Amino acid sequence: MNKSKVVYWLFIAFIGALTFSCKVQEKDNVKIKIKTRSPNFLVKKLKSNEFQFETISGKAAVSVIDSAGKKKSFKIHIRIRKDSIIWMSITSFSIEAARVAITKDSVKFINRLNKEYFIGDFSYINRVFGTDLDYQMMEALLIGNSLDFDVNERVNSRVDRKKELYYLGTVKKRKIKKELKKEKEKIKGEGQVLWLDPITFKVKELLLTSGNHGSLAGTYSDYKEVEEQLIPFELHFLLKVTTSNILEIKYSKFSSGKSLSYPFKISLKYVQIQK
Repeated sequence: MNKSKVVYWLFIAFIGALTFSCKVQEKDNVKIKIKTRSPNFLVKKLKSNEFQFETISGKAAVSVIDSAGKKKSFKIHIRIRKDSIIWMSITSFSIEAARVAITKDSVKFINRLNKEYFIGDFSYINRVFGTDLDYQMMEALLIGNSLDFDVNERVNSRVDRKKELYYLGTVKKRKIKKELKKEKEKIKGEGQVLWLDPITFKVKELLLTSGNHGSLAGTYSDYKEVEEQLIPFELHFLLKVTTSNILEIKYSKFSSGKSLSYPFKISLKYVQIQK
């Protein structure tokens, strides 16, 4: 399979702070003191404030910008059944151009424009694309939920004075700051960092590094209430491997708890894209 095609379809498929003292933050004209909190406290708050659901459905405008600055835009209808399937219908000029179905064991898409389809898995995509993603990570990234920390990992927490957010991660803040200043395409060392809102404890920013493979940085904004829970309506991701690619998602509609279907039928006339 052509590598540029893998990049394009992977992005379609996706195609997710804490010093020793306090910091004053202004929210809705109310001054909030950000108290120093332990990593255990923040992890518990993070998990308890996740968006809880069985099924969710949403519509969004998506833009993919490659390293050359070339931009592709389209719209998606996304459906998710928790811990089971991520389904997407991709449309361009009101015509369905592609359909995607992602499960724990498979990644499949249909390219209706070229009458072809692809069937693979995460191991193949991670190997080609230099990432370390799995189903749970993708599901969390798409809705702003937390990413699990390894039980054996040492988690650090501080108050990020510049961002006015809690910093929670497996890499110390001064090391992340030092690495980011190098402005290299690849950030050395494996790690996971989350920046949390001090009031809602929702994820505002994240940084995932995968050794010499690359990094994924994300920001979540425009949080809105859905079924009495908060979910981000604007998502921005920067993936750096050998090149840099940007993925922007802006949800226009979001709902949960509905009975959904996930149709995915491949026409016998379509040709399979070889790995």
